[in-house]
Amino acid sequence: MSDVPSRPQGACRTCGTVLPLTTEHFHRDAGNASGLKKQCRACACDEAKKRYESNSVDVLARLRDRRTQRTAYFESIGLYEAA
Repeated sequence: MSDVPSRPQGACRTCGTVLPLTTEHFHRDAGNASGLKKQCRACACDEAKKRYESNSVDVLARLRDRRTQRTAYFESIGLYEAA
């Protein structure tokens, strides 16, 4: 028998796959006791892709608005020079 302790395992709340509780398999979440989200990275990425595909027009419009607001803000405080 090995003296090396086994790593804690966690099951993804979406797919149920049991994976080691590491940042390699789960995104970080300071709100959880384990410090990791309860959904594995693969499922989280799949969900994000589906959400983007169904709302891509809204997402792109929001990004465009954000870029405009940030550019205006940085120009107003003198930290941005338009090319």
